[in-house]
Amino acid sequence: MSKTKSILRVSSLSHVPGHCMWGDSALPGREYSYVSLKDLLPVLLPGRELRRVKLRHIWAQPGGAFGRNDFVGPRFESADPKFPGLLVRGMPNPQSTRYRLIDGRRRLEKLRRKGAISSLYYVFEISEIQPFIYDFELIR
Repeated sequence: MSKTKSILRVSSLSHVPGHCMWGDSALPGREYSYVSLKDLLPVLLPGRELRRVKLRHIWAQPGGAFGRNDFVGPRFESADPKFPGLLVRGMPNPQSTRYRLIDGRRRLEKLRRKGAISSLYYVFEISEIQPFIYDFELIR
């Protein structure tokens, strides 16, 4: 279970501050949750080494997951794959792959479109990130 924190209330999935999980991508037993990258990174990233991971072992939210195509436009064009993404090993995902991407969807998509087979990532274990997973409520 995650540490105690007020439940975030948002009117749109795009307002969730971190890796958003809902619907098919929800964690077991949780309707809406997210990984808070701003809480996780200062604690877990310093000193972590990069690991080469095969792209076929990575699941990421699809480009239209938030109601728009995230793989076109200025944000996609400026995404630079030389900056490593963030992966969680063993985190449940819809395709049951080894890794779940929690940051870097556009960079991953660019790598895939270029035909890359693998890339460097920061990899976390599911047990490490549990304290940084919080629930949220979608209000409409």
